[in-house]
Amino acid sequence: MNFVYITLINLILIFIFYVILNNKINKNSTSSLLERYAREVENLIIEMNRAVEGSLNLSEEKIGELKKLIKRAEKLLKNTEVRKFLSESKNKGQIAAGEKKEKVSGLAESKNLMEKTNHLLSMGHSKEEIAKILHINLAEVDFLESLISKG
Repeated sequence: MNFVYITLINLILIFIFYVILNNKINKNSTSSLLERYAREVENLIIEMNRAVEGSLNLSEEKIGELKKLIKRAEKLLKNTEVRKFLSESKNKGQIAAGEKKEKVSGLAESKNLMEKTNHLLSMGHSKEEIAKILHINLAEVDFLESLISKG
C-alpha cells in the first residue's frame, strides 16, 4: 500500500513539474515572445497615432486662423485709406533708415573693421551695438578693442 502512495505522490509531483516546465518553455518560446513584442508595437503605434492626430488638429486650427487673418489683411488692403497710411509709414521707415546711415556716416570712409570699431567706440556705442552695426559677434568686437588699445 505504501508503494501505491509513493507512486501516486511521484506521479503528482511529475505532473506538477511538467506543468511548471511547460509554462516556462511556452513563455520563452519564440511565438510567445513574438506575440508580446507585437502587442507592444501595436500599443506604441496607437500612442503615436494619438500624438500625431493631436498635432494635426492643432496645425489645422492654426492654419484656419492664419487663413482668416490673410482674408482680413486682404480686405484691409483693398481700403484706400489703409493703403495710404501704409505707404506713408513705409516712407517714414525709409527716412529713419536714412538718419541711421547719416549717424554712422564716418564708417563709410573707413577701410577695415578695426577702424570702424575704433570710430564707433569713440562715438560711445556699446559693444553690443557695434556688433549689430558691423554684423560681427561680441567676441570679435572685444578682440578688435584689445588690438586698438594695444596699438
